[in-house]
Amino acid sequence: MNEIFKTILQSNVINFLIVLAFLIFLIIKINIGEKVEKIREEITSYIESSEKDKQNAQDELTRINEKITKLPAVVERIKKSTERNIKNLEENADKSAEIQKKDIAKNAQRLFNLETKKFKTELSDILSEHSIRIARENAVKQLEENPNLHDKYIEDAIVEIDRITL
Repeated sequence: MNEIFKTILQSNVINFLIVLAFLIFLIIKINIGEKVEKIREEITSYIESSEKDKQNAQDELTRINEKITKLPAVVERIKKSTERNIKNLEENADKSAEIQKKDIAKNAQRLFNLETKKFKTELSDILSEHSIRIARENAVKQLEENPNLHDKYIEDAIVEIDRITL
């Protein structure tokens, strides 16, 4: 039995050496070392790329956080600017309304003055017509009552004509 055991042991060692030689042959033939190195380089490159992306994301986050911290100040500045603009617009609107009110009042006063003059002129014309008519009626009545006045009026007219020198 010892011999059988030795034979089995020797045959297994030989099989092991054959399998080992075959594996070494495959490793050399397939270049597993290079492939492992390539995979390791790809993994290293991926890790480096991930680290760069992580750093870029952190930088972007820092920039965004800085902007967020400045945001209330920017909002306040915009709010103040808007309030100033609204105040300026209100003041300009008030000034414009005042100017227009003054212009309207001035134009109304001018129109009132023109209408007053027109009314006075028409009233004067009416009064003149009535005065002339009344004076004429009065003169006719006085002439009818006193025919001597006719001669007096003629003499007065001649005196007035003589006074006028051409």
